[in-house]
Amino acid sequence: MRSATMLVKIPGNWIGDLCTSCDLSVKVLKCVPVNGKGGMSFLQIDSPQDFSGTAIAERIRSIEPGCHVELTPAGPGRFIGTAQTSACAVCRLLAESGCFLDSAASRSDGLLQWNILAPNAESLKALVEKVTALGCSVELKRVSRLTTASELTRTQERVLQMAYDLGYFEIPRKTNLAKLAKMLEVSKATLDVIIRRAQRKIIASHMRAVP
Repeated sequence: MRSATMLVKIPGNWIGDLCTSCDLSVKVLKCVPVNGKGGMSFLQIDSPQDFSGTAIAERIRSIEPGCHVELTPAGPGRFIGTAQTSACAVCRLLAESGCFLDSAASRSDGLLQWNILAPNAESLKALVEKVTALGCSVELKRVSRLTTASELTRTQERVLQMAYDLGYFEIPRKTNLAKLAKMLEVSKATLDVIIRRAQRKIIASHMRAVP
């Protein structure tokens, strides 16, 4: 398995246009193909607090007509929800190359940072070639080899995802260990061990980066 980070510039992509025009930050937490050509993304959007979810959804639809958007408040200036389009070349290329989009995040310069999981180097190379052929610019920033020892357990992945989504790793933190432990129905000590072990695996995987 390979874990890769790449910077992608997609001409006409609504996420990049939204972020540069409205000073928003968009993170794609999950992305799945729909009906062969379309795609649905689970999003987290951070915005100035004077933006409403309705205003953001309307702005997305003005950039990407036909996009079905549903947003729910998840804290001050933060929304989570889904966006579904009838045509998503990215989802199609990911499926064709056998790779998975682990997450994606917008940048202020209009680029998207993709975190990709690929079964092997050949699949990752195929994805880069397909995205480039689509007319996008691609810069591969990092590739790491994932071993069995570095892979997260289901529990670790679930805990880290919830902690991340609720702002546990942000500065300053938007939630704390006690609140997370209560939501997950575990003790603070147990949760602390789960998070520390998961972080160790992630750091170890990052330090074993391969060219």
